[in-house]
Parts: sequence; structure tokens; C-alpha cells
Amino acid sequence: MKLTHIIALIAFSMLAASVSAQVVFHADYEDGTVSSGYPTTGPGRVEVPGIEPGLATAPDAAYVVVGGAHRTAFAIANKVVLDDPAYVGGGFPRSEFGLGRIAGASYRDGDHGVYTFSMLLKDLVPSVQGTRRAPSEDVVWQFKHHGGGHDIHLALQGTKLMLGWGGNVSKMVVIDNVMPYVNQWMDFRFDILWKSDNTGYLIFDMKLPGEPGFRHTVAMKSLQTYVTSSPDGTPWTGIGSVQYGVYRNGANSAAGDTKTLIVYHDEVTATNFTAKQEPSN
Repeated sequence: MKLTHIIALIAFSMLAASVSAQVVFHADYEDGTVSSGYPTTGPGRVEVPGIEPGLATAPDAAYVVVGGAHRTAFAIANKVVLDDPAYVGGGFPRSEFGLGRIAGASYRDGDHGVYTFSMLLKDLVPSVQGTRRAPSEDVVWQFKHHGGGHDIHLALQGTKLMLGWGGNVSKMVVIDNVMPYVNQWMDFRFDILWKSDNTGYLIFDMKLPGEPGFRHTVAMKSLQTYVTSSPDGTPWTGIGSVQYGVYRNGANSAAGDTKTLIVYHDEVTATNFTAKQEPSN
């Protein structure tokens, strides 16, 4: 697998496929609701903590905040407090929005998607290493493969922001120290060709506070992006979809992981492309 760091912004497959693009999910929270106007009941619902059965029940597990990214009016906050069962969803400390029932935010083998969002780490107190090799990973964005793990994800680990792929087998640091950006909006973009063989690609861009545009690009091609099994060979069934919020499956407050973690998201967009282009250098 070849890893290429690209300095300049590359607009390859987004532009090539724009004619056949359709925006299939957009949450900007400007209506002031926790679901950004999407239904929270019925077959095509957004799964919202505090509303969806089986998710965190705390009233502040998910809540609207005033002042969003890019001078918008509102954003959404997800909060998890360790050692409190009200912040447990699906058996783990978790407060996430599930979009598996939203057709546009889901993906299958062979699909091509572009996903953009803004994120803010609210009053972050980073987890510490303690006697462990590293602090626990707290997932703040994931492409979740239902019936398995996450195909690709972003996670906090102490002061680092990590990019993981290949079912959490491969990882790299994309921000070495997030502390200068705490309480500020950061922008992110993924461009992904979802493939179960080694013909997929992953492009990841960031725009940090004060920067004029997207850069810090990571580009990987000849890559399996749609994972079909765990490292031990256990098959992953189902399809994938976007999930965002806070997922702290391995966190332990007694070991040094921060007890309370709050993350804001805003301007979340999933775009599906029917054209499936190979990236060009």
C-alpha cells in the first residue's frame, strides 16, 4: 500500500463525477432540532441518543448548541460521562447519531462517496497514558460496517487525532496535538471509493483554524476500504453507514481516560456519486 501526502488541494473525482452527484444527507441543525429536521421515528429515521431505544438516555447525551461552524446559528453536541449508565448505548459509553436507516448516508461495496463535516472539541481535557502504552481511543467519526467494526474512523487518543482504516488495523496520526484547536471549529472531508478488494481509495483533507482552505491531505489508493472480515476471519455482514458523536468503547477513568468528553458537529454532508473514478496524481 502506498501512502502519499499531498500538499496542494486535489479536486479529482469530486469534479469528475459532479454531473451525476446527488446530495443525500445534510444536517446543519439550523432548525434547532437534534435531528436537523430528519424523522426520529419510522423506517427512515435518524437514530438520536435520548430518543432511539437502546441508545444513551441522559438528556444531555445529545443537545443543540448556539453558534455553529461557519457563522451558522446552531450545532449539535454529543456528551459521554464515564461510569454513568445514562451515557451507555448498545453496551458501551456512547452518544452517536446513527444514519444506517438513511439510504443516502449508507454505502455498499463499489459505492463512491464524499463526506464533509465540521467538528469542535469542547473544553477538552485529554486522556493520559498512565501505566498503559497509550490512552484509550475515543471515536468521534466513523464509517460503521454493520455486522462488524468501523471501516474507517477518526479518533482522539490523548492529544492526538488518529485516522484509522482497514477495520482499525492500520492507523496514522493526522493531528499531533489538538490542544491549540480546542473550542475552535475544524473542517474535514473524506473522498472514498468503497471496495472490498484492493482497488479502493481514501482521500482525507483537513482545514484547521486560521487556514484559508483544505490541505494536510492524505491520499491512499490500491486499498481495501470496504472491510469484509475481522483479522481473525470473522465475516462482517450488512452494509456501512456514517455515525458521528462520541464512542468510548475502551475508555477507563481509573486508568487515566478523561471522564467527560463533549464533541460538537455541524454541516454534516454525505454525497453519493454514481460515477466511480480512479484518483489521478
